[in-house]
Amino acid sequence: MAASDAEARVAAAAGLILDGYLANESGHESAVYVDDLGLPDHKPILVTQILAMAMAKGQEAGGDEEAALLHDTVCALVSSLGVRGVFSPDQVEAAVEAFLKTLSASPLPDPAKVKCAGKYLAHLLEDRMVPETLLASVPSLAGEPGPAIVEEVGRLTRLPLPITALKSRVKGVVQEYFVSGDLKEAIANLAEVEAPRLRLSAERCGQEVVKRLLVEAMEKKNHEREMASVLLSAMAKLYGSEQFFEGFIRVLRSIDDVALDTPNAAQLLARFIARATVDDVLPPVFVSLVPARVASTGRGKEVLEMAKALMEQHSSTRIMNLWGAGAKSSVEELKALVCTLVEEFFDSGDLAEAVRCVQELDAPDFAHEVVKRVAYRAVEKGGPALPQGRGLLDALRSSGALPDSQLVRGMGRAVLGLADLSLDVPDAPARLDSIADGLVADGLLPASFKAHAAAMAGAIAA
Repeated sequence: MAASDAEARVAAAAGLILDGYLANESGHESAVYVDDLGLPDHKPILVTQILAMAMAKGQEAGGDEEAALLHDTVCALVSSLGVRGVFSPDQVEAAVEAFLKTLSASPLPDPAKVKCAGKYLAHLLEDRMVPETLLASVPSLAGEPGPAIVEEVGRLTRLPLPITALKSRVKGVVQEYFVSGDLKEAIANLAEVEAPRLRLSAERCGQEVVKRLLVEAMEKKNHEREMASVLLSAMAKLYGSEQFFEGFIRVLRSIDDVALDTPNAAQLLARFIARATVDDVLPPVFVSLVPARVASTGRGKEVLEMAKALMEQHSSTRIMNLWGAGAKSSVEELKALVCTLVEEFFDSGDLAEAVRCVQELDAPDFAHEVVKRVAYRAVEKGGPALPQGRGLLDALRSSGALPDSQLVRGMGRAVLGLADLSLDVPDAPARLDSIADGLVADGLLPASFKAHAAAMAGAIAA
């Protein structure tokens, strides 16, 4: 592949990744985009493109607050991909250096450049994605706005913030585990979170790992919650009983904050406590050991009462299945089920049966795979299969089985796979475009989607 063709694909992918993340704020989904792109040598260029596109979008935003939110979001995207290992620290540093070099030629006013670049650097420094020594090079890299950018970084943050780095590392490991389902890899990655290097005690690290795992799982579905319970049990190899105890207590203390994003957080934490007790992660007397100031008021009291009731009223076997039998399905099993139901739909045309099968998966966070498979199979078959596939996507949305964010992600992944699909179906880009047309017109895909798809198709055809 010529260098220009690869760069065109990278530019198109950067737009897709940024649009997808702004739609659903999932670093894992973005990581799949990067993997599907399959150009490891161009990762620094990809990061530079994402940062530059976000800076331009920020200037087009409705106001300073909206622009700041967008910059925070893209920082979270780059950090999430970095801590998951999608981008190495060297790649991120190279990308940031390249981005800073583009500032002198950017038509944006200097104040906008300073705010944007300062935000990016402060965030990436806090998360230890770039070294603090990079600040010394900012004036020479960025040109005239360089000194002001360094001042902006100093205004935004104090360096370093160890707990911020720890939280970011742990979150990346946990989310990677939810995607891959690889328990051994998750344990190995957690073991590599070195407390001395982060200037934190080993105990604090263990407590934070437990807390982050619980909070992340509560924001997911039962499948991921079952995975979290399994990981908690396996983490006994790494952490002692006190660290598990303190980790659960920390979540109890912050349960009101967690409930802002997860309204049923109290019920979910009660289930985690009951399951952890049955798994011997927590002692049987855990409820009685919780500090009175946590156990006697508000949601903390509610959590402990529900956990106690669960353990008194149900057998250990019942508690082991609190998250449902379907939650124990692996990612590979889900992929196989999706392939089967999509194939059966195109053979039978039974729309209601296909919707029912997707609903029974009880895996809305995996609906992007359904979208991708439906798009691929419709493109492969062509003709009447194209409107048939669109009809299934509409029916899944109407039933609530397909969240809009998953539709964006699934179609984005389909675009990134066009290179391989075009080997068997030469007019695959045009066929996929016929599905995307209606979705864009209905506002279900961002207006920029077709431009990114066209750029990707052009890069493939070149």
